[in-house]
Amino acid sequence: MALCRNKHHHELFQFMRIPIPKNPEEVIKLAKAVRDKHVALGAASPLNGIDGIAGFSAQVDAADSNHTDAKDFAKQAETATEARDNALGPDTSTPGTVRFFVTAARDLLAGQNKGSEHKLGDWGFVVDASAQATPEAKAALKAAKAAVKAAKNQKAA
Repeated sequence: MALCRNKHHHELFQFMRIPIPKNPEEVIKLAKAVRDKHVALGAASPLNGIDGIAGFSAQVDAADSNHTDAKDFAKQAETATEARDNALGPDTSTPGTVRFFVTAARDLLAGQNKGSEHKLGDWGFVVDASAQATPEAKAALKAAKAAVKAAKNQKAA
């Protein structure tokens, strides 16, 4: 941020702030205004003393064009994400969706391969043969985690 001292008030020092916007769209808008003034003044422009100023206009155009592309791609990404989510489906019980078909395939194959569930791995499924935790074991783990968290909170205080 540039600070400009008003030299006309010797007794009172006044500072003015001239901020550069943080928002890309606002920076591009400002850059276009600066560029247009610079171009209008031509050889008389005080900006001619800035090293590399000849490339300024091309940089403004690049920023503007890429900003437009970014906004377009963001809209495309939103549309594509929505279409993907619709195809996947909200849950495994919605007929005609990817989640429904994958679940149905798993269930059918698991039924056909009782006792040989590892064969579902050939279809891309991850087969976890580990035993599921009992409700008591889950409760004990939750209590242990809460105790560790409480101890950390007491230590921090």
